[in-house]
Amino acid sequence: MKNRFMPGVIVAVLGLPLFANGCSDDANNPLCCNEFEVGATVDVNVSGTAQGRVAAQAVADVAGIAAAAVDDLTTACRGIAQDLDAPAAKQDEADAKTDKNEQMKAWCKLAVEQITSFKSGATLTVQATPPVCEASISAKADCQAKCSVDGKCDIKVNPPKCTGGKLEVACKGECTAKAGATLSCEGQCTGSCSGSCTASGGVECTGKCDGTCTASAGGNGPQADGTCKGKCSGTCSVTAPNVQCNGSCSGSCSASCKGTADVSVKCDGECKADYEPISCKGGKLEGGCQVDAKCDANCSASVQAKAACTPPSIDIKFNVDSDKIGKLVATLKANLPIIFSLKTRLEAMVDITGQVSANINAVADVKPACIPALVSAAAQALGNVKDSATASASITASIGK
Repeated sequence: MKNRFMPGVIVAVLGLPLFANGCSDDANNPLCCNEFEVGATVDVNVSGTAQGRVAAQAVADVAGIAAAAVDDLTTACRGIAQDLDAPAAKQDEADAKTDKNEQMKAWCKLAVEQITSFKSGATLTVQATPPVCEASISAKADCQAKCSVDGKCDIKVNPPKCTGGKLEVACKGECTAKAGATLSCEGQCTGSCSGSCTASGGVECTGKCDGTCTASAGGNGPQADGTCKGKCSGTCSVTAPNVQCNGSCSGSCSASCKGTADVSVKCDGECKADYEPISCKGGKLEGGCQVDAKCDANCSASVQAKAACTPPSIDIKFNVDSDKIGKLVATLKANLPIIFSLKTRLEAMVDITGQVSANINAVADVKPACIPALVSAAAQALGNVKDSATASASITASIGK
């Protein structure tokens, strides 16, 4: 650590009132760091430079998500272990752990043991739709603007890439699928819509209808299970095969997705008009405006940490029908979605968390009193991500995924 950081470090080591209760009442105290809090928006006074503030925000964002992952994974593993009748003594032993990471490891280890025990003599086949995370392009551009000398970042001039995923845009015109593939569309679909369709004139429906369901030539109206097999005047969550949505489609479109000069459509194809990049879906958001490499890495870390992830759908099949297997299937259906989502998010965060931890030591002009807190939070975040990634992988491995 460079010499300019030493005053804050010395204060922390000597036990002076760096984090004393009085600090919360005195924001101007140079020995206090009220400008930084894990998981929160940092105060601009945390640093005299924009790059310093970006670095501090990256630590806050990554550390916040990493800490939440430990808590969420602990809850899921505890749920599995308790649902599968883990011995009371082992449950007490796990709960007695005072370190959060050690407690998480203990509960997940116990969950794996119970899953293995309940699976004995049975074959489970788990099919999971992979969780998809969406990283905000506008958030990346706003952050890159802070890294830039002129404080600007034009994402149209410097379009980002969505490596391994799909770049979603708001298109004011016609959006067509690339290379003949299906098109993700939220707007007017000129072909068949697979997903949900809202049409005032009604749409052929084979799923949930939020509106009025009536019989049609291809169906017989409301079903006993509450679904609709007929014409839905409102929103149908699952349209009939090869049915055109004469309204607003939210899902996959077999042809093109159309917007207007006044109303944009959200799609992941090629826009033949003015457009605005929205998000990177299911991939790694890279590129954009040319800025300092370390500042850009911190921006990527913040955006990745805040990515919105949809939980997967879980389908479990088994070759033995018993009360024991029934309990196993029930708890897996309840807890695996969050575990799969965490595993996907954490695997993507391992590298960026390491970069944030490495970068923080090279940031200039951060308030000296905040340096110990930033360094500690970055190191803790890296440990949380690695431990959580390992624990989530142990659960998925125990079911053969």
